[in-house]
Amino acid sequence: NMKLFAREIYSRGGIITFSWHVDNLLTGGNAWDITSDKVVASVLPGGANHEKFKGWLDNIAAYFLSLTDEKGVAIPVIFRPYHEHTGSWFWWGQKLCTTEEYIGLWRFTVDYLCKTKNVHNVLFAYSSSGDIADKEQYLERYPGDDYIDLLGFDYYQMRDAGNQSFIDNVSNVLDIVTTVAAEHGKLAAVTEAGYESIPDSTWWTNTLWPAVKDHKISYVLVWRNAHNRPGHFYAPYPGHLSASDFIEFYNLPGTLFQGDLTKLDI
Repeated sequence: NMKLFAREIYSRGGIITFSWHVDNLLTGGNAWDITSDKVVASVLPGGANHEKFKGWLDNIAAYFLSLTDEKGVAIPVIFRPYHEHTGSWFWWGQKLCTTEEYIGLWRFTVDYLCKTKNVHNVLFAYSSSGDIADKEQYLERYPGDDYIDLLGFDYYQMRDAGNQSFIDNVSNVLDIVTTVAAEHGKLAAVTEAGYESIPDSTWWTNTLWPAVKDHKISYVLVWRNAHNRPGHFYAPYPGHLSASDFIEFYNLPGTLFQGDLTKLDI
């Protein structure tokens, strides 16, 4: 299904992004299994799970290389693995591996996919969580300009935080990320954002827009609308209490949607 969706989106001029909640290779748990701080070390060269990890990367490479249009042209995608690493809720997080291990994980992944497997249709996105205070913190585990194409971060509004807190925090982190992006010649984006179930009828124009409007970014991605978890959605649907406000957001002179973009000509 994801392959079909990617082809459909590409055919109408859209951009495809993939994240990767890769399972814990050491424990057999999921990406949120943080019972061991040895997982990253185990998948790096010399580690007990390195060969298994390469097999998983083989699958990733085969999948990306299979993404082609009806003429066989490779579909470009943005790949965002190992995200929210400044938090510690994934096995690759801040407290679960050293800075050197995290950078090594990134570099091995990119080198293996691009040099060993000849994957050529992927842009790589480095994406922190939203708890960024300064450039030094943001760049602490940066793999380097040769390994990254896009810089971003993930930030969600919590129900007990308030709209102004979201606006201030997103804007402050965007100041940092867009500055770093300009200095390193990279694109910048809000790689995940949203407000679960969107209980605010004017959230789009009165909260999200003020948070991002003064920053040079490529896109804002809101999280999924789950088919199997009632209330777990981040984009409105017809009849939702924020639907009319979303249309206002869509019609703002400063927002661009797919219909406003020039179709990719690869």
